Amino acid sequence: MTPVTWHASARLRALATAGLLGFAAALATGQPRLVLLAAPALAAAALIPRHGLPATLQASAVLSANRCFEGEDVTLTVTLVSPRPLDDVTFRIETEAGAGLVAGAATQTAAHRARAAVAWTLRPGRWGRQTPATVLIGCRAGLGGWSTVLQVRPGRLDVFPRAPRVRPRLVPVELLRRIGDHTGRAAGEGSEFSGLRPYAPGDRFRDINYPVSARRGALHVTQRAAQRAADLVVMIDAFGDVGPPGDSTLDVALAGASGLAAAYLRTGDRVGLVGLGGMLRWLGPAPGGRQFYRIAEMMLDLRFESVVTPDLDRIPRTALPPGALVVVFTPLLDERALGALTDLRQRGFPVIVVDVLWHEPPTGPRSPSAALALRLWRLDRAATRAGLAGLGVPVLRWPRGEHLDGVLAAFPGPLAASRRSRAHRGTYAGTPGRHP
Repeated sequence: MTPVTWHASARLRALATAGLLGFAAALATGQPRLVLLAAPALAAAALIPRHGLPATLQASAVLSANRCFEGEDVTLTVTLVSPRPLDDVTFRIETEAGAGLVAGAATQTAAHRARAAVAWTLRPGRWGRQTPATVLIGCRAGLGGWSTVLQVRPGRLDVFPRAPRVRPRLVPVELLRRIGDHTGRAAGEGSEFSGLRPYAPGDRFRDINYPVSARRGALHVTQRAAQRAADLVVMIDAFGDVGPPGDSTLDVALAGASGLAAAYLRTGDRVGLVGLGGMLRWLGPAPGGRQFYRIAEMMLDLRFESVVTPDLDRIPRTALPPGALVVVFTPLLDERALGALTDLRQRGFPVIVVDVLWHEPPTGPRSPSAALALRLWRLDRAATRAGLAGLGVPVLRWPRGEHLDGVLAAFPGPLAASRRSRAHRGTYAGTPGRHP
């Protein structure tokens, strides 16, 4: 229950003002007849009761879900309960930036009720932890002469980035000794053809390749590749956020990372997350659908900038296991992120970079100097990508309007881990790209 303070409503103030103006006019003009015109208004204002007004009201705002994805609808239900019936109740909703009103009038009313409830359908359009709306409740009682206003807000809503549909195309050469959906190099009980060999005692008869055996005059069996699982660690570069809301580098990175994580978790792989930017955050690889929501919740804390250089030595071995495939979503604009990529590669991890920069820097009015600056910036980014390629880190460009699955399909095949070498730690063949 919320204590409330009742104030004179617009109706009561209008009556009192009309009566006082009539008495003032009678005194100013000396016309007693004007008192007869003012008396009814003052009498009506005096007869509006103040006693019996409820001292407390109970208002609540409840969301149908406390988490959703971008573009999903949630229902907001607001309820007001009074100890006594109220003359009328007005509910007015004010949505926050990024949330749209899908169903329900912005202003709704109820009359002569002790309990009133209204509902709206909202559609959050931007990921993050947010309160999607504020509701103002105006109440009138005492024959409409007294009014009060309450403000209620629902609880926090976690809006996860919308995950695009992606297939788990990226596979490291060294897979885990655990059953999965990826084709390994070792022979096993998979479905992919691996080779032929002569029959040996103990081989199953269903594995005998009869056409080959007939041609060679001896029994031969078909070998199949083992189906293995993989460890995937998704790394997000949150050092800065370039671009308009909804299409910024961090928005694109989170959408791609969530889609990639969902794809690998569906196939039984283990997926983890490392966030670069602000305080270094990580989540160790694990399988299952619950892991996806752990990753999505951790993504909501990545809207931070920092001047701190990430120290990957702080990440425990369980969060960055040896042989794990590391996919980094980055705009390639910050030296600290580029240093982390170099460090990962020199540690021996297979690393793939997805370039999420969709917008080039603004150049202002067209002039020779502006065109030259933009050309130098493009050359600088080309040098950055060439430097990463020299370290054995492929860079996949994700153009605006293209599906991530098509970008990953351009990758030629399994990525092998490099030999661990720290002899040249800190050397880098390119220069980090920056906005001029």
